[in-house]
Amino acid sequence: MTQPAFPLRGVLAPLAVVLVLGIVPLAAAEVSVSPGESLLLQVGERSLEVQVGSEFISGSDIYLFRTDDGLSGLLHGQPVKLTWNRQGNISGQVVGRSVTLSATRLTQPGLTVRGWFGADTAELALTPTAISGSVEDCGYSLSMAAGQYSGWRTCAPNRGPPVRVTLRIPESFVSLGTTQEGALLTLLLSDEGLPPASPPAETPGVGGAGTPSP
Repeated sequence: MTQPAFPLRGVLAPLAVVLVLGIVPLAAAEVSVSPGESLLLQVGERSLEVQVGSEFISGSDIYLFRTDDGLSGLLHGQPVKLTWNRQGNISGQVVGRSVTLSATRLTQPGLTVRGWFGADTAELALTPTAISGSVEDCGYSLSMAAGQYSGWRTCAPNRGPPVRVTLRIPESFVSLGTTQEGALLTLLLSDEGLPPASPPAETPGVGGAGTPSP
């Protein structure tokens, strides 16, 4: 797969024609789901495995309690409190950042999420064939292939080159509904949702255990 150029910030990619073969009937979900119990997200070297249950969302240092109108709990040890209404308006706090989003179902299967995640914008288009847009200062361009979404995450130039992304969504995700789907995926694709990046390996001779004695 060829690495993309940096995308235009704040602009959603055009939505593809929605055709899904052998994943889940189109009427069942706004996104494609696969057999299995866990949501699996890999962003470069960082990974998440999340269980989506009827009352809880848990795993990979995430523990969130589900209600009909919100999510609350801990994300990597930091508090999360989100609420929403029937109109798809989402608001609250994530790791000390104010969140104001709006989730809208599309005419074709899929949904859009637009708004603010802290001081940064969030604009995502989620369909059975693709996930595209941006959360904070990172853009996503993922397409469905072999039962999972795959593609690239491209951030501001000072944050390094694009990294590969894969996302596998479990069948239990269908029970969430449009607003909860939008809220959870936006949360997990944010910097706050991903686990901390591993520190760079020490180079022998430049500090650390590899430094030779004088």
